[in-house]
Amino acid sequence: MKNKHIYISIFFSATALLFSCTRNENKKADSISDSLIKATEGIAIGKAKFGISEKEFNQLYPDSLVDLDGNLYNVSTYFDSSKALNEVYLIDTTTIDNTRFGKALFDRMNLLKQHFIKTYGMPQYERGYPKQEKMQNGKSFDAYLWKVGKKKIFVGVALEETNRGNIYYVLAHIERKSS
Repeated sequence: MKNKHIYISIFFSATALLFSCTRNENKKADSISDSLIKATEGIAIGKAKFGISEKEFNQLYPDSLVDLDGNLYNVSTYFDSSKALNEVYLIDTTTIDNTRFGKALFDRMNLLKQHFIKTYGMPQYERGYPKQEKMQNGKSFDAYLWKVGKKKIFVGVALEETNRGNIYYVLAHIERKSS
């Protein structure tokens, strides 16, 4: 009987220890996530931070090109009413004149997705690949979304109808809302 109480006591102690460790691991993961948010939510792209002026941005990227993992992206910026950077669009230079909708386009989209996965992990929202017939002129299909504090990152494909035909390109949209 005495041995039975010892075994039960050991079992409960081990179970309590296990739950305690699991809870501490979850807290540790949460704190890493919080620190990632604090460290990165102010970064628009590369060395450019949200809130900088157009002049400061142009000094960082005078040719409006950003290299991410060996791939070049054309950068478009938007500034709020106080002339502070609040949105960035990246367009994959390889797909700027792309008229084909298919695997090669999606492979380029996946390269951009992988760039953001390296920093932020898997996207919180994933829609997969768009259907060509659902694409709309001047609109993007946001396939992936990351939320990092006040910052949102969208990666997808856009359609632009031109006199030469439809152009499909890969883009990312990065924004930070002040509220």
